[in-house]
Amino acid sequence: MQFLNQLYALSKRNIILRYKHSLIGFLWGFIKPLMYLLIFIVIFSAQFSSVKNYVLYATSGILFWFFFSNIVSQGIQSIIQAGGILKSVKLPALLFPLAEVTTELFNLALALLVYFIVMQWFGMVYTWQLLWLIPILIIFSVFSLGIALILASLNVYFRDIGILWNTLQPALFYLTPIAYTEDLIPPRFSFVVHANPIYAFIKLIRYPLYEAQAPNMQLFLHCTSISFFTFIISLFVYYRLKNQFITAI
Repeated sequence: MQFLNQLYALSKRNIILRYKHSLIGFLWGFIKPLMYLLIFIVIFSAQFSSVKNYVLYATSGILFWFFFSNIVSQGIQSIIQAGGILKSVKLPALLFPLAEVTTELFNLALALLVYFIVMQWFGMVYTWQLLWLIPILIIFSVFSLGIALILASLNVYFRDIGILWNTLQPALFYLTPIAYTEDLIPPRFSFVVHANPIYAFIKLIRYPLYEAQAPNMQLFLHCTSISFFTFIISLFVYYRLKNQFITAI
């Protein structure tokens, strides 16, 4: 119970700090994906005129890409930035990357409210299949936490990790079929997409959100296993390194 109370307090602090003195508050979480969407509509919509409801297709991917990206980007620095707190108060360092996940879940929930309203104009179909977003979002959150925890733990000792992520992040975005379709990739490079776990989650999310149907169970189980193993590895890395965090920070 104490752990949950601490997590709640940290998440609340993150939300307050993020939107303090902001005129439009949580809407910033939707404006950034919207800007990317406008760029993709201008550049790609003509090329993908055969894609049914391209706006809905692209937005469903962009929104959840930024969910993942924000968790990892904020999570990488979370332990280092909490150095002063960790040195003065006995708290598990795991709380800080986890608080970034809960903060982004809150932001995503608000962004989805806007998304559901706006996408109605573009022909979004509301069905009970949307409830699949809940379990999908849970396993995607666990996966995102796993990646953030691994990188945050390593970043305490090797500050290049944060710089490396900022360098690789744009490339990873464009290597993931978010604004374009998978069939655009030449067959000899298709292994890049199949080896990209983020696209597996984006593809899974599009079943209820874009195609208005239940997800493929094989893909769902595949993403669940990726999420589980990523999180197990992250805990192994975290517990191997956490004893020296205070010294290294």
